[in-house]
Amino acid sequence: MDVFSIVSICLVIGGLALVYYKRYPLAHSLVLINLAVYMLTILSASWGESSSILPSVEENLGFRPTYVDQIDRYYTVLTSMFAHASMMHILFNMIFLYLVGVALEERVGRKAFAIFYFTTGIAALLMESLFRGFDSTVLILGASGAISGVMGALLYLYPKDEIPMFLGFFLLPRVPVWLSVGAWFAIQVVSVLTLTSGVSSGGIAYVAHISGFVAGMALAQFLPGVEKEKKGAPRTDLSELATTDELKGLWQRIDGENEPQVRQAWIEHFASKARCPVCGGALILEGNRIKCACGWEKTVR
Repeated sequence: MDVFSIVSICLVIGGLALVYYKRYPLAHSLVLINLAVYMLTILSASWGESSSILPSVEENLGFRPTYVDQIDRYYTVLTSMFAHASMMHILFNMIFLYLVGVALEERVGRKAFAIFYFTTGIAALLMESLFRGFDSTVLILGASGAISGVMGALLYLYPKDEIPMFLGFFLLPRVPVWLSVGAWFAIQVVSVLTLTSGVSSGGIAYVAHISGFVAGMALAQFLPGVEKEKKGAPRTDLSELATTDELKGLWQRIDGENEPQVRQAWIEHFASKARCPVCGGALILEGNRIKCACGWEKTVR
């Protein structure tokens, strides 16, 4: 294994460890780590040591179905989610990861998002391998399986929320999740049914996309802070934290706000001003939960 591959693996592990200990937003950090690994991929194509026509980083970080019998290659189950084959491959994946990943992480919290992202990514990888056969040596790369899982969860949990969407070269700033994510999934299904050379045509792993999406919808119900959006469901009472006139005014704004994004912004502002009712410490908003370092927390509906 050459130095570019070793540095790439260290970058993935070290980057994720840094995100965990420093409590950085995960979706943003995943984008940065993926881009950094791709830069090393480009360098390895010119100066790396490779036994094939592939850049050494792709060859050493990518997953092949035959690796299920090679314990020393199990690490590629993780690293394959950070390796990409071309500029367009990583560009589109990172755009979608930013658009849907940030939206889901803000709603369910960093830790839950991390578990969910990697679980659906692994599920998509295994389904793609199963489809191709575990005797296949095809190289599987990219974060699209995990991103597909995030899309499935977002559609299941928050179909009416609005997120940005790219339509060709145009960015639509506010599009309902059911429309943007639903259109993407429809394209995957149509592609599988119509491509004459099969689901592997063009090097695109459509089985990974579809299985990741389905896994995301199936696992979404286990995410914390799930907003079921039932009519008449009572909202969380934050009056116990409204101990000043300023906080009481903010709580009135939150309680009377029906626009999800505006309400979320007011809750973030409220959490930054309020203090823990147990220890008096500072509070943070993680997903749909207001938390304190002492262990106190409250789910916000």
